[in-house]
Amino acid sequence: MPPNEPENTSSVPSNRSVVRAVRILRALGSGPAAMTVTEVAQKIGLPRATTFRLLLTLEDEGFVDRQDTLYSLGWDLARLAGGIDPAAGMVPRVSGVIDELAEEIGETVTLSVRRGRYDLDLVAQANPRRVGMAMSDMHGMKWPLHASATGKLLLAELPDGEVEAATSGDLDKLTKRTITGYPELKTDLARTRERGWSLTDEELEDGIVSVAVPIRDTAGSLLAALTFVGPVYRIDNDKRAELTHRLLAGANRVQQHLNTTPADD
Repeated sequence: MPPNEPENTSSVPSNRSVVRAVRILRALGSGPAAMTVTEVAQKIGLPRATTFRLLLTLEDEGFVDRQDTLYSLGWDLARLAGGIDPAAGMVPRVSGVIDELAEEIGETVTLSVRRGRYDLDLVAQANPRRVGMAMSDMHGMKWPLHASATGKLLLAELPDGEVEAATSGDLDKLTKRTITGYPELKTDLARTRERGWSLTDEELEDGIVSVAVPIRDTAGSLLAALTFVGPVYRIDNDKRAELTHRLLAGANRVQQHLNTTPADD
């Protein structure tokens, strides 16, 4: 089994060819650029010959398009997926984990799903039951990418040259601690990539700290973000480190429910 191919933990054996085909589709969907057979094979950890045979089958079925030697997601896959809301199947599978995590860490926990290249939508929120702990309902709210934990996590997935386009060339100042310059933002994003999670400390709203960790698919692409949000008076640096550790463990549990690769792989 290739090193990047997760072991099946279900009691029902999976079909390896189907699993590998799905991994190819996820790899092709991980970025805007088309990929060669070699690039796909390297990304998913399969032999080039195996990858090529699967690509040919997927092309025949309309799930993959080919222009010369470059492959991309196909027209029929787009047709089938056009009316699908990815959160509809995800939230019921992981809502219990998110509720448990909020109780465990004692702060509000949210799950945001990636929509396209530059957007994350909050689709689930769990507040701890203790009086005075809950944040207001944040469903449907949008935050500037440069000033939110989920936004920074998404920006860190992009090449530095694309960050200005993603933020429309404008870094609004929301608090005295908001990052408003691109050199400082790119330094912060480099730190996010290195440690594997993002932080906003009173950058979006005075008195509020938030940490976001990634949920990835089997191709390693950002699928969603798991976040805790709380007041700074309750969360000093030591407490933040503890909660971040628990959040990362929670992300692993979410990914196990989604049958994807664990966050620390």
